[in-house]
Amino acid sequence: MPGILLATHGAENSDAAVRVAALLAAREHTTLSAVCVIDPVRIVDGGFAMSDMPTRDENEAVRASLRAAVNEQLRRCGVSAVVHERMGPPSSEIADLARESAAEAIVLGLGRHHFAERALGHETALQLVQLASTPMLVIPPGVSSMPRRALAAIDFSPTSIASARTYAQWLVRGDTLHLVFAAGEWHGSYPVEQRTNARHMLAAVVEQIDVPNGVEVETSVVEGEPAERIFEMATLTRADVIVLGSHGYGFWKRLTLGSVASKILRLSPITVFVTPIGCVSRGPVPTTASAASAASVARAGSN
Repeated sequence: MPGILLATHGAENSDAAVRVAALLAAREHTTLSAVCVIDPVRIVDGGFAMSDMPTRDENEAVRASLRAAVNEQLRRCGVSAVVHERMGPPSSEIADLARESAAEAIVLGLGRHHFAERALGHETALQLVQLASTPMLVIPPGVSSMPRRALAAIDFSPTSIASARTYAQWLVRGDTLHLVFAAGEWHGSYPVEQRTNARHMLAAVVEQIDVPNGVEVETSVVEGEPAERIFEMATLTRADVIVLGSHGYGFWKRLTLGSVASKILRLSPITVFVTPIGCVSRGPVPTTASAASAASVARAGSN
């Protein structure tokens, strides 16, 4: 049975991710497992053809310290989970284990990193978006419950629709799902018609989502820089999770142009649920009533 995979290093600022992962597993009546990744100690070359190789004891000391930190974290959070230890680049190892175990979702803490680290791709969440074929729930410190007011950013791409459909399954009676299309600035001679088309297409997306009974669904079409408007709508609707899909931009394009998904992950003060581009190959690709029309509206709003 697919389960929830918690990625953690045992730090206190990721305790919220541990608790939410346990709540999600309980809600889905599935298993919870954890993974901690030992990033191999780098070999230091002092420039004199001599390398400082870590000893077996040094490697084992690092492994034992990480294992102890994760077990202590699970204990203080009151959570029971099988812990997997992996060695290698963290994002690659987490993505691989999630794929091997057919995990339903990866849950990890939303760490704060220096800008230079983000630009170099050292932030695990941003790297996972590029590598994973499993949806990711990224939790900031301080969260103590499953998010109940979801703002789903829809750009009519397969991943954005898939993300809204997946997260909707986790909602319960009394929760809210708000779909928003952030169109950029309208161009052309028929902005009113474009807005109307976008509203119709959002309504078509709603028809594709299996929303549990008692969950309220709302839609909005807004204009402006997408990431900024998504954050504004999150504040306006009092959302506690932003749901979106990633287009899978590579390193250089993300670094120079950015993407909505990477901006949200870098800056969001609330939980983020993101479906990477690799997920669309795992199942049927969701579509709107007119994919061509959806693409034309998205281009009209962002060009």
